[in-house]
Amino acid sequence: MKFIPGIVSAILFYQIILMTDRYKMRKPLPYLTTALIISLNIGTTNAEDAVAPAAEPASAHTITGNLGFVSDYRFRGISQTAKRPAVQGGFDYAHASGLYAGTWASNVSGYSYTDANMEWDFYGGYNDKLSDDIGLTAGGLYYLYPGGKTGNGKRWDTFELNFGGNWKWVSGKVWYSVTDFFGASDPKSKGSTYIEANASFPFADLKLGNAWLDKLTLVGHLGHQTVKHYSDFSYSDWKLGATYDFNGYILGAAYIDTNAKKSAYTLATNRGDKYIGSSTIVLSVSKTF
Repeated sequence: MKFIPGIVSAILFYQIILMTDRYKMRKPLPYLTTALIISLNIGTTNAEDAVAPAAEPASAHTITGNLGFVSDYRFRGISQTAKRPAVQGGFDYAHASGLYAGTWASNVSGYSYTDANMEWDFYGGYNDKLSDDIGLTAGGLYYLYPGGKTGNGKRWDTFELNFGGNWKWVSGKVWYSVTDFFGASDPKSKGSTYIEANASFPFADLKLGNAWLDKLTLVGHLGHQTVKHYSDFSYSDWKLGATYDFNGYILGAAYIDTNAKKSAYTLATNRGDKYIGSSTIVLSVSKTF
């Protein structure tokens, strides 16, 4: 606060008042008080003395939504839409502590899931960041197929636990079903597992200074599904592709393939038999908001 120059001005003003009127007392105190108030007011209006409002603390809660379109919905390499397109979307909540929860949905084929045309997922868990490069995760995911039942009246619904970790752009995860695996109940398939390794390498990490390449990310995946008591339904899958950030829209293209047995993964449709584990190119576009 710059009060000193103002006070000096007030004192000089007071002396001038005394000298005028031939040194007669004219109750100079009111003049001095007025001068001081004016000087102090002027002093406190300097721009550099203004106090900036305190910044609001960052919220510990984050809520996002997402919407996407894919040319073929592939889950662990197997088509869920009989090789047809899908519309997908969901909402996610994350807390600064690492806790998270969300929901996500997609259309599916009634040929794969009798009496169902929708998959609706609910999930939650905890992400722990050990360092800038290393993280751990644990959670659960419930797959709901409203109205869907197998030929013997069992529901398709499945619940899995997952545990995993990541280092920089490489991650791995293990999934374990605590219910029967997607309707396989005779014999029981509880305890089925899926093990996966993933890589997501952003070109921006190379610091090439190229605006186009900085928005490009290479992705890779390798997984193995084991269905307990159903060896014919066990298989491996793999993926290689790329994504590109186009003004916030994520464009994707990926080659996906499996070694799933045709006898186990062929659907009878009104357009003929379809082997839903065959190799394919999946195109996608998604947006997070």
